Amino acid sequence: MPHHCLADIGGPFYAPEKPFRNWSALPFYQLDLANPPYIDQQQLDWGVERALTYLEVIAAQGYTGFAIDNVAHLVTFDDAPMRIYAADSAFRLRALIYRAAFSRLFARAEQLGLDVFVTTDMQWSTPPVATYVGRLAAGAPRLDAINGWALDELFTTFPQVRGLIVRTGEAGGAHNQAVGYASQVLYRTTASMRALIASLLPLCERHQRLLIMRTWSIGIGELGDLHWSPARYRAVFGGFDSPQLLASIKHTPSDFFRLLPHNPTLGLPGPPQLVELQNRREYELFGMVPSSIAALHQRAIQRAAASSQFAGVWAWNSTGGWGGGRAAIGASGWTTWTELSSALTAVLVREPAIDTAAFVRNWCAARFGGAFGAAVSAAYLDSDVLIEHGWYSGALAHAAPALSGIYLPSLLWIWWMRPTASLLTWSYLMSAIDDRHTVARARRIAAERLRWHAEQLAAAHSDAPEAAAVTASVRYLADVVAVADAIRSLLEGLFEAARLGRRAEWDREQRTLLAVRAAIARHLADWGGNVDFPPLELEEIGAFLGAIERTPSRMWLQARAASLLMARARSSNWPQRAISAGGGVIRSALLSVLSRRRTATAAAMLLVWLMAPLLGRRALQAGLPWLNRHCYILPSIFFEAGPALREWTD
Repeated sequence: MPHHCLADIGGPFYAPEKPFRNWSALPFYQLDLANPPYIDQQQLDWGVERALTYLEVIAAQGYTGFAIDNVAHLVTFDDAPMRIYAADSAFRLRALIYRAAFSRLFARAEQLGLDVFVTTDMQWSTPPVATYVGRLAAGAPRLDAINGWALDELFTTFPQVRGLIVRTGEAGGAHNQAVGYASQVLYRTTASMRALIASLLPLCERHQRLLIMRTWSIGIGELGDLHWSPARYRAVFGGFDSPQLLASIKHTPSDFFRLLPHNPTLGLPGPPQLVELQNRREYELFGMVPSSIAALHQRAIQRAAASSQFAGVWAWNSTGGWGGGRAAIGASGWTTWTELSSALTAVLVREPAIDTAAFVRNWCAARFGGAFGAAVSAAYLDSDVLIEHGWYSGALAHAAPALSGIYLPSLLWIWWMRPTASLLTWSYLMSAIDDRHTVARARRIAAERLRWHAEQLAAAHSDAPEAAAVTASVRYLADVVAVADAIRSLLEGLFEAARLGRRAEWDREQRTLLAVRAAIARHLADWGGNVDFPPLELEEIGAFLGAIERTPSRMWLQARAASLLMARARSSNWPQRAISAGGGVIRSALLSVLSRRRTATAAAMLLVWLMAPLLGRRALQAGLPWLNRHCYILPSIFFEAGPALREWTD
């Protein structure tokens, strides 16, 4: 059977003149209106026209289909045995408008020989759906019924739809919309997930459609390890042998990070597997800069293709993350760098052993020609190593799972565009980086090499309309790596001193703080107000530097306490128990509060250790955001992006 090669299609729908931040799906938050006509029809029509052009490109690249969001925006329940939406319901009227618009895409896809897949969260809801179902709970009879009605309508309305892609492990919070579309992580146990598959699969079989179950999970509930645990994977999928069922698995045991091993669930017996890849690298500045996937995706595809379970790939050209500037959208929904990575990924599915460097050079020569094309290909081919050294911290010292079976990348110091001052994060990094001085030297060499690439591009010439943006993107990457080096060098020095208990070294490192502030000021002066290439989000770091300046002794005590906590965590198995109850976070928070009062004695720490497990989820939900603002426990972006806190603690 030929392998699937799927892409996403959200990028063409983003309007650069409107605010955008969440890339987790097609930008319904830009399109949906609270009042009639309920949709920005002009933007929708504009997006469809761009998406039609995008279909032509990905078909030429070799993709066999695409995935589009989502079931909640496409069903009316008009044929359901129960009235769910009133005739004038905004949810029903929006669905009719989206169905008419997407029908154009689906018809063209059929002409191009492209399969259509529709995504959904399980469980999605709208207020009328929630009212009908009652309490949203896995296995609720009315919930199973309404899911069945939705799929019957989807498959009957759109004969071009080849199947359904289901996400169960991440929902809620920033994934919800103000106009009423919402989702919840309901399926938290092996039994409930198997029951969900058992309820959906017969519907797909009856309609001869594929059911693709994503294994992506972020630690919530019993199924929180489904993404990386072979035992959990076997427990969920064992015994299902329908040809209509596939599993969809990210190629690493974590998110789309570099310098991690292959996902240990790849190739396991069970349903055929799609492998998820990301061409627009969300953690590497959203496709705004060169970020080569040549070696990364070649290794992943070769590894996956060696298994009889391999069913193809699902490559993301726009999905994922929070942040970025207009350069991430480009002139047509993606940048030159993402388009190049997309083309390369597609050819790797067909020819896993292809000479990737030759492909890149030929592609750039055809697009730009001459010296500029050569400079573009050189920057792209060099970028993976430069990002590994300049943006990551190289490979961490330990290849094994870092904490409670979770694989952690060396990129923890920044989340999307926001460097963190999280005490736990920096304590972990400095416990896992072997030689910070070697890491820092490699980072500076990477910044110098990026500046050289920027100079080569500036000296060359191309009449291509995107040439100026390509040149600016490399200069931007070089500058971002340089300011990151200043921030990281300071924090690495401070937290190494805290880990070793050397206050004098902490004080010495603190003397470089003014130089770091100067580097930040230059970065903000150069890129502040640039809507295409925005500066890093530095408020959290700025507040942390201010706290060190004002209360150096208190911050030393907090960093020291976090380092001791991390050492304990890495040497025992308590985090697995603590994380499940939120105890690890509460412990750190209370230790930080005690440190603020300079009463972090052994007796006080012991009291916190004993009392923290008794604090329930209400205390966690109410107190953690406040504590985090004052005590730098977790990256601040965690309270903006992804699931709401209640998804973790319910």
